[in-house]
Amino acid sequence: MCPQRVCELGGLDDVHRKALQQALHGDTAVDLAFLNTHPHAMGPFGPDPTALSAAQVARVAELLGQIDFPALLAVLPADESAAASLIGNGADGIVGGPKKYLLGHFSAMREFYRDASRRQLLVVLWWD
Repeated sequence: MCPQRVCELGGLDDVHRKALQQALHGDTAVDLAFLNTHPHAMGPFGPDPTALSAAQVARVAELLGQIDFPALLAVLPADESAAASLIGNGADGIVGGPKKYLLGHFSAMREFYRDASRRQLLVVLWWD
C-alpha cells in the first residue's frame, strides 16, 4: 500500500502526484540495460528496474517537500476502518491504523529523497 490513494482522495494536484509516482516507481528514461547482463543480471523476479537521474531526484525531493501529508490525511474519515475502506489496497489489515503507517511511510520517503538530492545521487528502483 502506498500514499498515492491518500493524495488522490485529498485532491493533491497532478504535478505533486506525478512526483510521488516517480518517487515510488521511477522512470524508464535512464538506461539500466546493464542490470540484465552478466555479471549484474538480476533475474526475472519482477518488472524491469527503473531510475531517476540526479536532476529528477532533486525535483522529486523538492515537490515531496511541498506536500502537506497530514492535511491530506485529515480529509479521511476519523474512524480508521472507514479510512481504510476508502484507501483500499489492504489498508484494513494495518495494525495501528493506516493513517499512522502512511504518515511514517511518506515521511521516510521524503527524507530519503531529500538526502539523495543533497548528495546529488541517482536512484534506482526495483523489486526482487
